[in-house]
Amino acid sequence: MKELWKKSASELGQLIKKKEISPVELVDLYTARIEKIDPLIHAFTVLSLESAKEKAKALEKEIISGNILSPLCGIPITVKDHFDIVSLPSTCGSLLFKDYVAKEDHLLVKRLKEAKAIILGKTNMPEFGFSAVSHNPIFPATRNPWKLDLTAGGSSSGAAAAVAAGLCPLSLGSDGGGSIRIPASFCGVFGYKPSRGRIPWPIGRGRDFENWELFAHAGPLCRTVEDAVLLLSVLSGPDSSDPYSLPPPEFAWEDCLKADIKGLKIAFSLDLGYARVDSELKQIVSKAVELFETDLGCTIEEIDPGWPDPSEAYLTLVYFGSDLVALRKAAEENRKKISHHIVDFLKRNFTPEDFSQALKLRREIVYKMSKLMENYELFLSPVTAVPPFSLFFQGPDCIEGKPANPHISWIPFTYIMNMTGQPAAAVPAGWTSTNLPVGLQIVGRHLDDLTTLRASYAFELVSPWKDKWPPVASISA
Repeated sequence: MKELWKKSASELGQLIKKKEISPVELVDLYTARIEKIDPLIHAFTVLSLESAKEKAKALEKEIISGNILSPLCGIPITVKDHFDIVSLPSTCGSLLFKDYVAKEDHLLVKRLKEAKAIILGKTNMPEFGFSAVSHNPIFPATRNPWKLDLTAGGSSSGAAAAVAAGLCPLSLGSDGGGSIRIPASFCGVFGYKPSRGRIPWPIGRGRDFENWELFAHAGPLCRTVEDAVLLLSVLSGPDSSDPYSLPPPEFAWEDCLKADIKGLKIAFSLDLGYARVDSELKQIVSKAVELFETDLGCTIEEIDPGWPDPSEAYLTLVYFGSDLVALRKAAEENRKKISHHIVDFLKRNFTPEDFSQALKLRREIVYKMSKLMENYELFLSPVTAVPPFSLFFQGPDCIEGKPANPHISWIPFTYIMNMTGQPAAAVPAGWTSTNLPVGLQIVGRHLDDLTTLRASYAFELVSPWKDKWPPVASISA
């Protein structure tokens, strides 16, 4: 079937159900693409293609007998290196775990396997997810499929790059401060951070350096909102390993694909009142925001949310939420094996008072955001403050001619939504004059994934991105 690789997971699922294609055919297709394209972009840390083919052959027999077991049945998928898959290396992008092989499946991997999805391999990430870019000390850096000398963003770097290059239709990522939305924006695909607890995040698994409990979410990276809903329907639901996990949603997942959002009142901000943002990026996002009014019938109001820059508070909470004992011990014993920015971070002299003040500011942001969202159903912003930049940098040290903190100044819009736990999507808003993707962030009220996904779907219909591919994707076409 011509250009089968361009089809969404949902389209592939329908073809499998009709027995017009087989899981074996899909595994062979993506295997061929991975072999030709991944040496250029380095999206994967480890592949399990032989295992995937064996599972596809077994599953094919069930499908022939009419046994379609779930919406993901027979769909190839990739998984961020953070999530353990039994018998596969699980490095988290660190030399410290170069030889670590997972002893059991992560809860979400178990759910994928139970749904009969076919896992092609694990995708690249920066060391321990401690940055928003796409390089680490152990694997070749993941390159942006739109321009290979640029970063793919992070920390779900390989997940976004693999989807953007057509190496898989779906990928599972994680997000502690923008780690799904940032690479989705940089790679021109859809990324979704659901409400905190919508997809469970097991804690206390007993492995050193487990962190991000305060802010962590798991979620999809894919080409369409419909595909995201497909994955969310399989992965959502409570689990005792996550005390914050939510019961099944009060809405039906298919209702997220009803596109009528006419009449919604929407707030937006291009700078949150304090952030410096690239001027061309602002123009692109502004045009995308206008579509909610002109094409979708919403009321749009530009606002200043009214909280101070919380970047230091966020970094403080990340610091105190990390496994400091294990990290500091590792830094002392294996200095040359750990990324410089992590070692420097561990040297910072945060005090208990800093932690207390950071918690206080987080409470202030949660309160002010809740009051803001009493008046608006959605909040729109850029995903990042800059377009994709060069590999091997943590971020720009200058934005719009003024000094910037390269670690956090360019992501002011994303980590806020981890502090509040709200649902947040990254949708492609447009492309720069040099053909680089720019993302729009769509944020919903607390626990309102339904409206957030509906708005994302409605925007996709009026400003479609599914058929816009980077040049590298056509190499093996």
